[in-house]
Amino acid sequence: MVCRIIATACLSVLALGLSARTVTDTGATSGHQEDSTGCAELTSLYKYHYLYKESDIALGFWRQLLVKCPSTSEDLYKDGETIYSELYNNTGDVAYIDTILMVLTQRTYYFNNKPSTDLHKSELLFELAGDDPAYLGLCYNILMEAAESFPDQMGCDHFVRMATAAASLYAMGIIDAGELEHAFITAIGTVDYRLATGSENCSSADDIENMETFYRTSGAMTCAGIETLYTWKVDRDFHDTVLIGKVNTMLTEAGCTGSDLYYNVAVKMFANDRSADNAVRLAELNVERNNIERAISYYTEAYNRDTSRLVRSEVITRVAMMELSRGKRQEARDRAEHAWQLNNRNARALLLIADCYAGAEFGNSFDNHTAYWVAVDYLEAAIKNDPSLRKEAEGKIRAYSKLFPTREECFYRRINDEGIVFNVGGWISEVTRVRFRRE
Repeated sequence: MVCRIIATACLSVLALGLSARTVTDTGATSGHQEDSTGCAELTSLYKYHYLYKESDIALGFWRQLLVKCPSTSEDLYKDGETIYSELYNNTGDVAYIDTILMVLTQRTYYFNNKPSTDLHKSELLFELAGDDPAYLGLCYNILMEAAESFPDQMGCDHFVRMATAAASLYAMGIIDAGELEHAFITAIGTVDYRLATGSENCSSADDIENMETFYRTSGAMTCAGIETLYTWKVDRDFHDTVLIGKVNTMLTEAGCTGSDLYYNVAVKMFANDRSADNAVRLAELNVERNNIERAISYYTEAYNRDTSRLVRSEVITRVAMMELSRGKRQEARDRAEHAWQLNNRNARALLLIADCYAGAEFGNSFDNHTAYWVAVDYLEAAIKNDPSLRKEAEGKIRAYSKLFPTREECFYRRINDEGIVFNVGGWISEVTRVRFRRE
């Protein structure tokens, strides 16, 4: 990643600077002995001048103390950080940020506590130079490594900061969508879990909402990411209708309607609200999964849940579509007719009957072609019933008209004129009128 290259380069520069400024700071481990009297004197001098706002003089004695007595006290590094932070605030020179990082690195070398110091580095980088790509990249890198190495020592604010840094780097084109999603999944997942389980006193649930909003609108949201974040919550909090609705929306936005989590959410929604709509939705999902028996049971549930003729007509239409998709033309026709009887404004049922007849095989070639006469009859009726279906229906009429019996086929059956009444046999058993195929 470009971000990691930038971060590595910064660390290399910092390491070189630290080595140059502290040539003797490893003396404690290589035979060098600190002069306790000299250390005490230098400490008094730099603290005295710093107390009286003589920062330049104080810094001179502080540097001498850092070289001669690097392990004298952790306060040495705290004071050094404070002095250089003031210099940065007064001048805006980013070189002072580098120096602060070196001071903190050396502090870790002598006094350990790397997790705390690294997290403190990230805070300083974010606050002092959060708009600079290199420093922001270093901040992000430190937090990501901390999340991998010692996540339990990170607070919720650190994870929020990591996500915020990732969002900025993504906007700058420094990290890609994959890394952005990884950062947000890590941050949202951790903070959400801590809030849900009460394992840490996180500041506010608003942070979660803000991160989720950015994640949803960033273009980096994926089905796998949503499943990672919310599968456990959906299973645990299935009575939380707000949560279930949110996850359902996110899955729909990301095009994840074929995922296991989407189906699981549909089950939870039906458990919370056993409405006809939710039952139909589950039925359709089972059709897609080829669980026909289960689909029929949910369609039956929907039919029984709502006794209105309009809703029942819609449910039966959907069942008919399922039957037709399985090649059961006659069963589908029967159900579509039932749907039409329940609601004679349901023009979709008429379209479906036409599709049941088109392509039906119940006799010889001529007999099968006569079924297209009936199919077109129903398409014309659908247009008359609902003009909004005209475009869809007329396209099928043009296609089906090309499959009418030819004049020659009709002649051999003593059918010489168009428009005469004709009875289509077989399971179709419909009365229609003769039309010749236009050659």
